[in-house]
Amino acid sequence: MIVETAREIQAAGNDLTEYLRVIGVPPSTFGFWAREAAEGKLVPKPPRPPTFEETSFRIDLCHEMKQLAHRRHITFGLHHLWVKVRGRITRDEFRKLATEVRREANRERLAGLLRYEFTHPDVAHSMDFVCLPRELQYGPRRYMIRIIDDCTRCTLRQEVTLHKGAGVGGAFLHEHLKAGLLPLVFKYDREFDVAQFENLLLSNKVVPLPSPCAYPKANGKNERANRDVQQWLGIYGKDEFWTTEELQQELAFCFEGLDEIAESAILNGKIRRKEYDARQRAPVDRDAFFKDAVQFRGDLLRRPNNRLSSTDAWRVAAKETLKKYDVVRYPRPSGVSGDFQG
Repeated sequence: MIVETAREIQAAGNDLTEYLRVIGVPPSTFGFWAREAAEGKLVPKPPRPPTFEETSFRIDLCHEMKQLAHRRHITFGLHHLWVKVRGRITRDEFRKLATEVRREANRERLAGLLRYEFTHPDVAHSMDFVCLPRELQYGPRRYMIRIIDDCTRCTLRQEVTLHKGAGVGGAFLHEHLKAGLLPLVFKYDREFDVAQFENLLLSNKVVPLPSPCAYPKANGKNERANRDVQQWLGIYGKDEFWTTEELQQELAFCFEGLDEIAESAILNGKIRRKEYDARQRAPVDRDAFFKDAVQFRGDLLRRPNNRLSSTDAWRVAAKETLKKYDVVRYPRPSGVSGDFQG
């Protein structure tokens, strides 16, 4: 801008030195700018669009990086990949591309770990609270505590309560186990993470499967079921207040409606309760399953480099034992060939 203005001043016959003094630019600096402008270096050239060969190379490179990202030793693999392509891409571009691909692969892996399905009913049950509408405008809060079967999403037990927490959850779980509904593993959030809750499960040979801290997606099936209940009750508006008896009746309608409308297509025309009652249970020896999970957790905690807490060790042990007994299915990461299994 200064070079163009100076040229206009010179063309008009005015003093260029006085103009440079006013704007505070030394004549030597202006001379350097004028030479750079004459050579086309002062204003950067607009970036050209990539060629077909460059686009194809980048796509192929992203594919190779994605294959490496689903392996355990990605850094070692990237070193050899960089040696192969170092003449066709700069180091900074390679690092930026590798970082983007690794983040995307981690998102896919995490999503895959959450999209698992249990093969039979009573393999896993899960419990959670959901907030319900008040009885009066300024009345106390009410909650529904519910236990569902994670295979069929069938509601096994539910109750409306004025309080929430580990004490209420422990008493509710005690009644559930007392009725003979014993899963192989039991999923729950950290609000139930107390010694009495864990001991209650272990005394019935049920393996605890706690969720990670502040990560409700790990108990996603129950979370989605609770969201469906809130959406069902939200149809009546925020100004609708319910007595406990009315609320219990509406919840019964809610479960029946969700079964017959939303879930029927998913379960091949069946509703959750009928699917839960009719499907075969997993042919797994409970004692052997429980023993393997306890032993695996003990081995984890005894490792010299162990960084897992006692609660996190239960989660890892439960998942590994479920895979060992083949009662859980995980989807394969998208875009990963069978040659690269991390």
